[in-house]
This record gives sequence, C-alpha cells and structure tokens, in this order.
Amino acid sequence: MKICVFAGPKSLPPRAGIIVGDSVLEAGPPFDTSGRKEVLSAQEFLDGGPELWARSEKMAKSGTPIPLAEVKLLAPLPRPPKILLAIVNTRGMLGGSDVSLDRPRLDLKASTLVIGPGDAIIAPKEGIRPEVELAAVVGKKLAKATKREAEDGIFGYTIFNDVTAPADTKSDSYEAYRRDPQTNQIRKTTVRGPLFRSKNHDTFGPMGPFIVSSDELGDTGSLRLTTKFNGETIQDGNTSEYIFTPEEIASYASRFLTLFPGDLVSCGSVGWVQSMLEGVDPSQWVLPSRDGELELTIEGIGTLRNRVVPE
Repeated sequence: MKICVFAGPKSLPPRAGIIVGDSVLEAGPPFDTSGRKEVLSAQEFLDGGPELWARSEKMAKSGTPIPLAEVKLLAPLPRPPKILLAIVNTRGMLGGSDVSLDRPRLDLKASTLVIGPGDAIIAPKEGIRPEVELAAVVGKKLAKATKREAEDGIFGYTIFNDVTAPADTKSDSYEAYRRDPQTNQIRKTTVRGPLFRSKNHDTFGPMGPFIVSSDELGDTGSLRLTTKFNGETIQDGNTSEYIFTPEEIASYASRFLTLFPGDLVSCGSVGWVQSMLEGVDPSQWVLPSRDGELELTIEGIGTLRNRVVPE
C-alpha cells in the first residue's frame, strides 16, 4: 500500500489517499448512519491500526480514482509527533574505515519544519546541505522494543530530506574547560557546536511524496538513494551503506524514549559524490547555489522535489 495526503481537486480539504498507478483513491472510514463521509488524516490512518488500514484500503478501491495530475500532494505526515535523526550512520560520514560506532547517534528535529512536495526550502545566506534519507514511519507503540518488535512496528517508509545549515554548527562552537579522556587532565578546548540550530530552520524538513507500507517496499537493505540539484547528481548511494538498520535505530531509541504511531525515524545520509565535494568534509559541504531545484529519489518510494530559494 502506498499512502499520501492530498488536497483537491477544487476546494476539497486535505485528506489521506491510497495511490494506485497514476491515480489516488480517498482513504476514509465507512459512511456513518447519516451517509456523511468524514475526511481521514494520515495520522488518524496510522492511529487506526491494521483493522482500519485493511478496511480503508478495501473501501478506497471501490471509490472513484482521481488523477494525480489533478491534486496537490502534501507531506504524508504534516506534523509527525517526533522526528528522530540518525547521524553519522555511514562509514562515509565517519570519514574512515578505522572508526566505527557501537550504537546509533541521534538528534531531533521539530515537526513544524515539515514541508511537502513542491514546497520551497528557504536557504540562509551561508547555504544548505541537503541529505537524502530513508525514513521509517512508526505504526504502533514501541517501548523497549527488540529489533524484531521494532521491525514489526514500522508501518512503512518515506523520503526525508534532513536539510542542514553547516555554518550554524561551526558558529555555535565554544570554548570550555573539559577533561581530556586520554590524559584525564582538565584543559581548555574548543567544543563542537550542537546540531540543533543547523537542523531546525523553518522549512528544513521536506518529506514525501508517499509512505510505502513495509510489506509493499520489502527489503530495505539495498535501495538506491540519489540527490540531484539543478539536474546534477550530488548524492548517489545505497541503504546497504547504513551502519544501523531502521529497525535497529528504532529499537535503540525505544529503550529510553517511547515511540508512537506517526513518529519518524530517519536513518541518515549516504553517497556523497566525491567530485562534487572537491576535498571538502561532507559535514561542511553546502550547495553551490541558493536557488534551484532538488530532486531526491529512493528506489521503490518515488521522487521528492523541492525548490531552494534564498532567505
């Protein structure tokens, strides 16, 4: 099943839909006794659980298809309860084969940053770095979940662009006295700035265009991910580069933070094209221009397009 949130045609309000070919079918609850059909949001769809999912899918297939060309696709989860980000989840982002991680490293993004297909990313003057990421959509409550439980608790997957402004992290660095873990001596050192500001500008959360259910997408261990800016490829990688899988990240996070339906677990960025980096550390790289179009594609899900405009 491939679900979306769409608006239109005409002045109809946003609601959840199921994609079939080049058309969308409205996903909704059964008609009530008055014959009135309620609009179903994506969050309500996820909260409903397997029984509602099956009923909605069956109901949608009896409805009238609407051509995708006649609707506007919105972010499939306009306001996810939480957005968890796995950072440095590839060898490439760690910078070498002689370093590794024993557990995921996580950050958090505000849900109010989420924008949908076709919406504009506002780029500050210092520039932005797009990051194509496979994002798992949680479908059931996960608390201290095993890897298997986390895998069963993932409803599906979407594309998430973890847009970042690297200059913010650099300018947020500061000096402080800290104990050197090697020498055990306290000394003045420069501490790397937190990632929060660099990842939490308005519009820094493009998502979509669809959520593809786990059973339809199948194995996520070898999916191609690409990013193009104004037609030029800047990322070309594969989910096989991930150090930790979506279910491993979700399981780890659930040990200390309960996950709920609609939470997003984004797995990290991959595949920086070395000719584009020109020797620059990928964590510091930014787009060559603040004006253009981004196209993020993940095999089996689709393509997410957003315009980048200067602040």
